[in-house]
Amino acid sequence: MATFSQPTIESGSDMVQDFLCSTCEEKKLEESADYYCESCVKFFCRKCIDLHSQLFTQHSHHGRGDMKKWPVAKKMEDFLLKCDVHKEENNEMFCEDHSQLCCNKCAILNHRTCKTVILLSDLVKNTRTDLKQVSVTIQTTLAKLKELQENQEDSIQTLLSSYDEQLHKIQENRKKIIAALNKLEQKAMQELKDTLTKLQAPLDRDIDKCSTLQDELKQLGEAIHDIGDKNKQELSLIASIKCKEKIQQFEKYQKENFVEIKSVISFQPNNKIVEYLSKLSGLGMTLTVMQNPDKVIRMDRKSMDGKSEYDVRTEGELKCTIRDICVLSSGQVLVTDQYNRKVKLLSQTYQVVSHCSVSDPQLKIPLGICQITPSEFGIAVSPKSTHGDGFLPSKILFIKVNNSQLVKDRILEFQHYCNSIVYQKGDLFLTSGNALFKYKLSDTCTLVSKLHEDKSDKDTGRYYVGFVFIHKKCIIKSH
Repeated sequence: MATFSQPTIESGSDMVQDFLCSTCEEKKLEESADYYCESCVKFFCRKCIDLHSQLFTQHSHHGRGDMKKWPVAKKMEDFLLKCDVHKEENNEMFCEDHSQLCCNKCAILNHRTCKTVILLSDLVKNTRTDLKQVSVTIQTTLAKLKELQENQEDSIQTLLSSYDEQLHKIQENRKKIIAALNKLEQKAMQELKDTLTKLQAPLDRDIDKCSTLQDELKQLGEAIHDIGDKNKQELSLIASIKCKEKIQQFEKYQKENFVEIKSVISFQPNNKIVEYLSKLSGLGMTLTVMQNPDKVIRMDRKSMDGKSEYDVRTEGELKCTIRDICVLSSGQVLVTDQYNRKVKLLSQTYQVVSHCSVSDPQLKIPLGICQITPSEFGIAVSPKSTHGDGFLPSKILFIKVNNSQLVKDRILEFQHYCNSIVYQKGDLFLTSGNALFKYKLSDTCTLVSKLHEDKSDKDTGRYYVGFVFIHKKCIIKSH
């Protein structure tokens, strides 16, 4: 029997290769087959079929217009029969428990305990296969795969673009740091130069004075030498007086003005700069931003195609404004509703299961929220209006979650505005809009330090986020 050795499906390709002429293939030639002879079980090209027809007049052959009578190519047959796991084995059984084809090795290794493993030879007797429908399904799946592939390729391009953009941002940040360091270097170099000028000036003055006195004394010495043997009493007296005067000038200058202590310049670097930079984990933080969240919690009733929406308003509320959120380990979500002056507890399906009001005569509103213990949370509650030159005192309201119910606990008062709140290992950090405070939290709250302050404007700190990513790629947005 002839073997159909021509290639059929190339690896990674969706194109089926043609059959080759059996006679030409024996001659090491590759010629596409145009006919198939059932009697010889061979393929022939147009040239070879003429000779074959003359020699075997009784043989029937089928051209490409009748390819239904052509056999399945050997490689195509192997492609279908061979086990995907054990390439040397043929699939001979079907496991109905797993809906999987399996060879003898698969049956022994993976399907020994399965209840229904049927021989393919038995299964084919009672099974009808609609290849047309399978073909349609394949084409539909291929279209979906192509669309998915294109979407992922677009995602890669978007990802690479964002990478390049953020890389540029890092480089720009580095340039700013270098510029700041250059400015510090220039200032240090100027201070060094000023110090040199200050210390060198009196030394230069001393050197100039010494040079002047040396020149004058040398001239007087030469004059004395000239008149020494000429009996010029008056000139000798004048020379003697001038020499004495110059020597007295030198002695007086040496006593009063000479810098006798030698100075050197020493630079003491600010080690805190290097120490601070060495402690940094990087130039910033790399975040992953999900551009297509699965769920969106909205405050109004407008629809968003393709998104799951949840209404977190309670009865009688026309709208609400979420100021901050906190996700519990149970998957429940705490939100502060600034507009309605409430704290709301949402279930895992983002339905309001409990809420409590924080309103009081001073019209204070809930702002930031943070977790203190697994069941206790701190809420920054501050006035909406001001009085005098500043805000009214603010407070931190502690709320406990007990059996999916909100229970108000203690209250701590603060003399500054409380905007955002974070708790970390016994320390409570509060922002006031233009300052950052650190407190030690126990039964009371003790101020440790004011970490930062900028009073150049009312709100100089970045304290508000328009939307926050939370549990299971869910976004809570405020409108």
